[in-house]
Amino acid sequence: MQEKSIEELIKEETAKRITEMERKDYPFPAPIGQKDVIMMVGLLIVCIVLIALCMLGVIV
Repeated sequence: MQEKSIEELIKEETAKRITEMERKDYPFPAPIGQKDVIMMVGLLIVCIVLIALCMLGVIV
């Protein structure tokens, strides 16, 4: 049995997913809201603060 190449597998999976998403009853996710943006910015700030503390040697 001949194995498919990764390229063929990706093309088949992509075609399958596009077909699924083109259906009329496909449940698209809700758009990003203000709460989501606030959470992302908050996490970004926390990460930057933690990185800065590691660089300053406060966190080892």
